[in-house]
Amino acid sequence: MSDLRRRALGGGKTPSKRASLSKSGSKSTSKAGSKANSTAASRHGTDDEGAYDSDGSVWSFGSLGDELRNLEDVPQTSSWQEELGDRIVRITDKDMRKKLATGGLEEALLAYNRLLQSKFTSSELQGKTNNIIDALSKSIKAGKTDKESTLACQALVLTLITDVDCTTFGEFNTPLQRLITDHESLVVKTAAIHALGALAFFTDVSTDDIETIMDFFHEIVENDGHNIGAGDDGATVAAAIEEWGLLLTSLDDAEEVTDRSAEAFVDQLESTEIEVQVASGEVIALMTERAYREPSSEDEDSEDDHGIDDEDFHNRFVITPAEDTRPPIQKYTVYRNQPHLKQILTNLSKSSTKSVSKKNRRTQHATFANVLHTVNFPLHGPNYSRALDFEGREQGSRLEVKVGRKGIVKLNTWWKLIRWNALRRFLGGGILVHWQENPVIFESLPLIMDAAPTNHKKASGRVDRMLAPFD
Repeated sequence: MSDLRRRALGGGKTPSKRASLSKSGSKSTSKAGSKANSTAASRHGTDDEGAYDSDGSVWSFGSLGDELRNLEDVPQTSSWQEELGDRIVRITDKDMRKKLATGGLEEALLAYNRLLQSKFTSSELQGKTNNIIDALSKSIKAGKTDKESTLACQALVLTLITDVDCTTFGEFNTPLQRLITDHESLVVKTAAIHALGALAFFTDVSTDDIETIMDFFHEIVENDGHNIGAGDDGATVAAAIEEWGLLLTSLDDAEEVTDRSAEAFVDQLESTEIEVQVASGEVIALMTERAYREPSSEDEDSEDDHGIDDEDFHNRFVITPAEDTRPPIQKYTVYRNQPHLKQILTNLSKSSTKSVSKKNRRTQHATFANVLHTVNFPLHGPNYSRALDFEGREQGSRLEVKVGRKGIVKLNTWWKLIRWNALRRFLGGGILVHWQENPVIFESLPLIMDAAPTNHKKASGRVDRMLAPFD
């Protein structure tokens, strides 16, 4: 078993390939390892924290953020529309690109990304996307620096989100896979993985194409990144897991792709990287959720085995449900060795290893208590509470996300949580603007926003942190 999958309960430190790559001139990878553990702890941050990460990015860029902050400040123009137009010219005009120093093009891409995150710029991009896509293609295929390639991957996603018809899956599928496989920078590989996942999710592609990309991500996970030159790099492997999960939410029939991939995600629960563990746990919960459905009247006379014995189902509850409550119907098997899976999840939900920081240990305990609960009760979403309300009904999933200062949305299923996490990766704090104004985003996650109660408090700045389910 590789270093990445050494037991977290046994401690130990996973060696990083970032240090060895630093000698080849890839400075952008030098600090990414130090951010790996903090990433998972802020997976479900609120969206009133500002429009961007500190480096203006959607994804963790490591030391890239430090270098970008040292670039010359963006000149102020009379309006953001003029600023966007100026940055588009700098990115797309051939003569301008030649005149710009390396930092100038990077600055233009960074400003472009910030504006597309914080604003819905569909009308401003009208008639310009072909030139923008052509310019981004050049930066992705032959970027002069790691920063340029990384920012171009992000710009591709944001342009696609703004104008879903701006490009096709076939135009960038091969270039992005080549970037993932051949580029030396781990940061660029990670950005390209996220871009490829977004490309397959938002463009009009066939089920076969989606499953092909999922198999590509599965190979990265199964080989701990070694097959793409990112051996035992937590950020790269976690990115592949996250995008695999996003694409799973778009499939109508997930049985075959689940059958050939589940074991790799269970293996990654034994990673020493918290972000890999959490991503794997969430995907396992999602796969479990997709493998079951609510019973219907047509099932009453059926003698087919639904996977959970009625008596066993009722015995799992502390407060016995009504006698006519039927267990969910199992459509297919996710992972055959359920005792093994449940034991790993139980250990992770109670682990007290000192090699994991106190903050990450809280994240680990809460996440895997919820994943274990879903494995036992497949149709119970994240933060599910079996405690009864005043009307005698179970409170259900309690995962709520504060959206700006206006309200909250409830993420009561794992597929909603997976998509919300993905949209926050792409849009940062601008998710509220796009969710309200961009039909592409709202259709991908059609949630109802409730008014935030007056006593709605932020839990250490994050109202939607995973809580252990009530028994």
